[in-house]
Amino acid sequence: MLGALGAGLVLTALAAGAGGAPQVVLAGLGVAGLGWAVLSLHAGRIVAPRTVLATSAGALAVVGLLVATGAMADAAGLPLAAASVFVVAVALSAAFEVRRGRAAGAEPRPRRAIDGRMSLLGLAGGAALVAALATPALAATEPGRLAVPHGQHGGPGTIAPLEVHGEPGHSH
Repeated sequence: MLGALGAGLVLTALAAGAGGAPQVVLAGLGVAGLGWAVLSLHAGRIVAPRTVLATSAGALAVVGLLVATGAMADAAGLPLAAASVFVVAVALSAAFEVRRGRAAGAEPRPRRAIDGRMSLLGLAGGAALVAALATPALAATEPGRLAVPHGQHGGPGTIAPLEVHGEPGHSH
């Protein structure tokens, strides 16, 4: 589910820097990933694993086709690779759930209880891994390249303070 959040963020950032058909496709995949992640996190389980597995495979194929045809020639490789890694992680999780028999309506195998601390540690660890991959990927997208670096204000491309009576930054 955290991988879907990472994929959704990176895909929507790629869409913001793309144009035409790739923009529509990437935005749709990104929004779908974000929506599914929120629904699954809320449910506390993987929602619609068979659909997610098929959609993930389709998303990888479509993005691969966009890259192969040159429609994504302007996109940086890191965000595309990161989004693909996230989508593969989501697909593997969905495949595991399908394999367990949950999606087929079979009686789920009993799961070993996980105490709250281990669950919290797993969530924190997963979030750290997603952040470690998503942060540089987002920075490498067009919107990321255009963002003002943290701690840097007043540089090229930013709005200068208002000048009144020859004194910068003072307004009366």
